[in-house]
Amino acid sequence: MNATAHRGILLAALVLYLIGLAFIGAWPTPVDRPLTGLLRDVIQAVRGYPLTAGITYMHVEGAANVLLFVPLGLIVALLLPIRRWWLAVVVGALTSAAIETVQYVALSQRTASLGDVMNNTLGVVLGAAAIRIIRTHPARDAAPDPGTEPASTRSVMKTIADTADVAETAVIGDGTRIWHLAQVREDAAVGSNCNIGRGAYVGPAVVLGNNCKLQNYALVYEPACLADGVFVGPAAVLTNDLHPRAITPDGTLKDADDWVAVGVTVGKGASIGAGAICIAPAVIGEWATVAAGAVVTRDVAAYAIVAGVPARQAGWVGEAGHPLKDDGGGHWLCPATGRRYVETNGQLTPAAMD
Repeated sequence: MNATAHRGILLAALVLYLIGLAFIGAWPTPVDRPLTGLLRDVIQAVRGYPLTAGITYMHVEGAANVLLFVPLGLIVALLLPIRRWWLAVVVGALTSAAIETVQYVALSQRTASLGDVMNNTLGVVLGAAAIRIIRTHPARDAAPDPGTEPASTRSVMKTIADTADVAETAVIGDGTRIWHLAQVREDAAVGSNCNIGRGAYVGPAVVLGNNCKLQNYALVYEPACLADGVFVGPAAVLTNDLHPRAITPDGTLKDADDWVAVGVTVGKGASIGAGAICIAPAVIGEWATVAAGAVVTRDVAAYAIVAGVPARQAGWVGEAGHPLKDDGGGHWLCPATGRRYVETNGQLTPAAMD
């Protein structure tokens, strides 16, 4: 599963969870009222043992509130960059406070309390902390035999050259190869079966889909997002700063708080030629081709070929990478595969298969 699909599933899970939480929080009467008798009997039975003799309804309610908010911490932490996991705790505390406020103001039969907010927030902390620990302490592959593999760290899953610099918090997919002097920064997500060439750079939290190829010295700056099967040629650059300056107007060196990073988005199967520069926040459509040395300053349509400085469209290209031939009447033909395409209002789409 690629990173985009994974994020979509997490967002859907978050929406469903929040809908359920809203029903629970806004229900006009205590949600446990129908179970009052059963809960009393269970608590009474549990208190018959020495270790659990002190358990009361308040303990059960508090534990339930903690468990209720653990999924919120898990989901939000997975959506955030690793180093910002703590924002999940802020989201959880604000969500709980909002629920308690609604209960206090509008639901006379519900009891709002600061204790509920604290218990709910504790649940978020537990969920977010678990994700933080899992993502920053991944399972280590068995150490290779130094006598047989002196040049790289190898496993069945991936190959990382010993001179590559891969952050501990980066996620690297199965079968991916990262070559000498490449750098993959914190929280980057690289899909399966990718090839990261010598000296290539993948910025913090950059997302690469499956089967991507970054050739030698390609530079992909955060927060770029590349779909499956993207090719980035040697020394190509995907920028992230609309108004680059090393210093602020008062002469001090800029830091991360002094500018907003914007990323280039590249669609499935697209190719960016050697030495090309894509100026963020350009969107390169699926299967498009950016010619070598081009400077892209605006969005590129799917299946388009662009070339020059600034880059302008020079034709259409098919999935096979070959320029399409004009077949008349808005129809185009791939000379390599025989597949046909239809141009409508400046957009190209594959023709329906017979």
